[in-house]
Amino acid sequence: MRFFLLLAGAALLVAPAQAESTQDVLAQIAKCSDIAAATERLDCYDNAARTAKAALAAPAQSPDQQVVAKTTKEGEDEGGGVLSWFGLTRPTTKAEEFGKPPAPPEAGPKEITEISAGVIEMAKNAYGRALFVLDNGQVWKQIDGDQSSVDEPKSGEAMKVTIEKALFGSYALKVEGRRGIVKVRRVK
Repeated sequence: MRFFLLLAGAALLVAPAQAESTQDVLAQIAKCSDIAAATERLDCYDNAARTAKAALAAPAQSPDQQVVAKTTKEGEDEGGGVLSWFGLTRPTTKAEEFGKPPAPPEAGPKEITEISAGVIEMAKNAYGRALFVLDNGQVWKQIDGDQSSVDEPKSGEAMKVTIEKALFGSYALKVEGRRGIVKVRRVK
């Protein structure tokens, strides 16, 4: 197996460097990550780097040779795909588009950032962490890292809560009429 990988690496070195598409170079790099042996993996990455440099050094096509085609892969939005996740945009390919602000996103349903509901039932586990059963059918549990104390409501008094998105995908529960927040996660 090792001999085969060394032979394949040597064949790549002897073959003339050709300008490959970005996808081909990325596929070659992805294959390198599957190699378990450190030296063979490093050789694979070195070969991929040479291929990438050759692809970047290839002469650029003139504007009349470029074909601008809008392709949207599955799971990628038309606003830039993965680039838009980081606040980046696709490169400008037409002179009349240079410096133009990006088009506003299409109007769609707005993201829900908080909900308000009544608490049907509240319980505490053996460690004193609260469990909230809401009137909308959802069940929320106080996370183990949260040291907040949640007092049960007085008998006959309804407890209303608001749960909102917090940092890093967490959720904060606020009890109406009380100060502070309780960090929670959804159980059901």
